[in-house]
Amino acid sequence: MRVTILGRSPARPNPGEACAGYLVEGGGTRVLLDAGPGVVAQLLLTCSPDELDAVLISHMHTDHFLDLVTLRYAFPWLDEAKRRLTVIVPPGSKDQLADLARGAGYPDFFARSFDFVEHDGERAIELGNLRFEPHATQHYVPTWGFRTTASGAGEEAGRVFAYSADTAPYDDLGALVDRADLLLCEAALRSLNEDARPPEPRGHLLPSEAGEIATRGRVGRLVLTHLPVLDHDGWAREQAATAYEGPVEVAEVLKAYDV
Repeated sequence: MRVTILGRSPARPNPGEACAGYLVEGGGTRVLLDAGPGVVAQLLLTCSPDELDAVLISHMHTDHFLDLVTLRYAFPWLDEAKRRLTVIVPPGSKDQLADLARGAGYPDFFARSFDFVEHDGERAIELGNLRFEPHATQHYVPTWGFRTTASGAGEEAGRVFAYSADTAPYDDLGALVDRADLLLCEAALRSLNEDARPPEPRGHLLPSEAGEIATRGRVGRLVLTHLPVLDHDGWAREQAATAYEGPVEVAEVLKAYDV
């Protein structure tokens, strides 16, 4: 498998960068994982939208799905006989997408090009030769991270890519990341004060917490994402390295990571 970083920003984007979005490729299948603002412009540097096999959205915060509007403009208008792009969304989110379509100007904005499908939050999602296992995370709205494998023989067989989506630490996080070859983990916080919303539980990680998760999960490599990089990224890498002794780096825009 290969994971290309299209956007690594939190909800407030880093200057000149996109919010959350990642291109996952394996076994001849190509899936866009999350589509935050600015992601489609980066996607167009790597492939044509009609080369996607599917789009998979982790949760319905706008920094993870709003560029579905832009993708709709970039994806060709199709007649009834042609393939629509499958867009997998969280349970119960179709009404929110209907509101988004009306906001874009007309109720059937997505209908002729996208086929929206809600996953059930539990069963694995089979998209071509890629298998995405959803794991509910701790965030402010229902959110799922994904544990991804590619089917078939060869070097890809048995390799695991884990994506944390947005999350705070929680007891069952280990099932998502366990022995992953690559963990792409959010690290949105510079301090806990940034995520203070009492009495709600928080919904994001410090880089050091991402490192702790990688250590407990015995992952092969840690890449930090969804984080503010306003001056330099060394602060995040250094924090994570205090808790994780394996290879750790901050996601770089348009860099591809082999799993």
